[in-house]
Amino acid sequence: MTAAIGMREREKARVRRDLIDAALLLFERRGFEQTTVQEIADAAQVSRRTFHRHFPAKTAVIFSHEEDVMSYLLAALNRRPPHEAVFVALRAALRDFLLDDAEREARRRQADTARRARLVLIANPQLRQENFTGAFGRRDALARSFARRAGLSEDDLRAKLAAATCFAAFGVGLDHWVTSPDPSLTGLYEILDRTVAAVQNGLEIPAATAGIGA
Repeated sequence: MTAAIGMREREKARVRRDLIDAALLLFERRGFEQTTVQEIADAAQVSRRTFHRHFPAKTAVIFSHEEDVMSYLLAALNRRPPHEAVFVALRAALRDFLLDDAEREARRRQADTARRARLVLIANPQLRQENFTGAFGRRDALARSFARRAGLSEDDLRAKLAAATCFAAFGVGLDHWVTSPDPSLTGLYEILDRTVAAVQNGLEIPAATAGIGA
């Protein structure tokens, strides 16, 4: 029974990956608005009904990897020692998640999917707005993780502000990464680590003329 369940789950995951790959390829070739759900299903060689068992709409395909990545990142964050401060733990979790040699191939595939989906988002302002709205749940999950680590209540403003700021930093970092000449996992980790480090250390930017004439 366990083996049969495991096989069904692997098949489900394979179909989901095929649908994401087919959708991204069509979005890249034809454009997001011009691509239909039926075309995605046909390209993945499944029925429209099967598509909707995995995704409620084609927009969900674009955002699906973010849910997956956040679940992995939160798991990595929860494994960090409890004495680590939230930004210390988050930077370490990013390293553990993105640079884990045992999961390198899986992470490489996830990073490629993230890069392609992000490029579709950049080209479609309406999608970016929908993603901003949909990110509230992921942001709140990160805020709850921060609050638990710090021994704060879930509605503590510091945890919420830290999570919201991290999400903004992630977005800036991802936009920078997808347009950079280095699409590697190491390149992604270094960019995201720099963005979180900037939040951790403070974002004051001195004026170019600071100190002149003082």
